[in-house]
Amino acid sequence: MVHRLWEKIRMDTVNFNGLFLSARVGVLNYPGNIHDYVTSGQVQIIKKDISHLSKNGTINFADASLGIPTESMSSEELAFWSHLDKEAEREILQKFPYLTRPPKNVIPYKQKVSPYRLYGGMAPPGLTSRSDNSIVFIKMVHSTANIIIAETQALWAYAYLNGMIDMNKDKVYQETALSSCYGRLRYPCGFSAWYPEFVYDTVPYADMLLRDLGVRSRRKRIATQEVFSGYTIQDYKGINREWAEKRRCDEGKKVI
Repeated sequence: MVHRLWEKIRMDTVNFNGLFLSARVGVLNYPGNIHDYVTSGQVQIIKKDISHLSKNGTINFADASLGIPTESMSSEELAFWSHLDKEAEREILQKFPYLTRPPKNVIPYKQKVSPYRLYGGMAPPGLTSRSDNSIVFIKMVHSTANIIIAETQALWAYAYLNGMIDMNKDKVYQETALSSCYGRLRYPCGFSAWYPEFVYDTVPYADMLLRDLGVRSRRKRIATQEVFSGYTIQDYKGINREWAEKRRCDEGKKVI
């Protein structure tokens, strides 16, 4: 049934199978050519990694790996991620065999830089594995459901920066590789090979963040709504309060 659904959608989609399309939508409604700001030099593109932020607001650049795209990976880093990517791809294709049959027509665009590799779609895995929760990159996930992602990411980021998320440090790199590889396999007709973007995976992504927080991910009141109705931002109303109450409850148990 699912296969027939996507086949029907494919017939309505020009050139590509709708299943494998990402969130590549947009309307250029800015007066004039907004790209002139870049070509004129008014906007400066800095292709460097950020090392840290100083108290006076200065951005300090370095070539260290923070999980963001770079052209300066060492041979050891390339071998490290190549191994993790192969393991992740094997696991993903075993769980989702449909992804073994991608469309023949994919985007011809290629980049020389490494993809975004962020734990939870936000945190540098290297720092996270060393319990250094000093920086996150908000909204590096491109999706049509921006409000849901913004709401859940904001709470996750706050908890992460304050060391309030329980995680298995030994699995940080593996889970990061799974997220990165899943985007590449799931949306070959988009740019997910380099940075996270999706259309149909917003709710599962929000579920993952809420599970990390210990907040209920199934937000509907009754089971039939979980199956037959869609999710909107209204379904995530109250997650901040739920998380705060859970934290108070957990702290109370520790005191006892």
